[in-house]
Amino acid sequence: MRPTRPCRLRRAIAALACCLPVLTTQAAPPLRVAQLETLRYPLLEVDAHGKVSGGLLKSLGDRIAEKLGTSAEHSIWSRRRTESAVLAGEADIACYLSPIWSDEARDGLWTIPVLPQIERVVAVHGRHLPSQVPQDFKGLRVAIMLGYHYRSIQGLFDAREARPVEDTRVDNLFRLVLTDRADVLITSEAEIEGQFRQFPSQRERFDVSKQAFTTVDTQCLVSPKSPWSLAQINAALKNLAASGEIGRLAARYGLSMR
Repeated sequence: MRPTRPCRLRRAIAALACCLPVLTTQAAPPLRVAQLETLRYPLLEVDAHGKVSGGLLKSLGDRIAEKLGTSAEHSIWSRRRTESAVLAGEADIACYLSPIWSDEARDGLWTIPVLPQIERVVAVHGRHLPSQVPQDFKGLRVAIMLGYHYRSIQGLFDAREARPVEDTRVDNLFRLVLTDRADVLITSEAEIEGQFRQFPSQRERFDVSKQAFTTVDTQCLVSPKSPWSLAQINAALKNLAASGEIGRLAARYGLSMR
């Protein structure tokens, strides 16, 4: 029986389709975000299985990825390995870093400033908080992390007009002040917020200076081997900053932008 016209038309279309190249849509690669294992809430939260589960830097990485039209994959790295992993292309990006803290990646691909790391002075509630540097610190016992150097008051330490009380743990700095073995302590907003989340009753027992003691603008280090360019990531960050979203993220986790 002779094929009907519609049947011949379908066969022709099928034959033509076999000759055409197959067009596929390739998904955008994920944004591989390296996170420092030493960071804790509010910057980072890690579950019992060692997987990144929350925190400001996870939220930020997720939003950068969304602006790029992809998803974020977060992985944990030691402080010693984070920058080298990014430089080697094992991760695309790592944030809350600064070229002034880095010898290995000082000349790497750095984004625009993203989040400030702000250090503040903390004292027992009701006690005078020093504000003028260095004169207000004269005669004080200042609890600081071991190995930290503060140029603005180092002269007082050198002249023994103030005394550093050093420790390796932030919770111990708070304990030193509570037990009157130090008059004030200096640490970052993130560490302060993490301490108060772990020990909620301490929030009312301490006063925190409104004036920043130090401020460092942290940035993101971008891998030169990443499929995502520095320009693309900067564009995403500029969009998030211009909309006020970075500031809102910081506020959600108890941090400020200045």
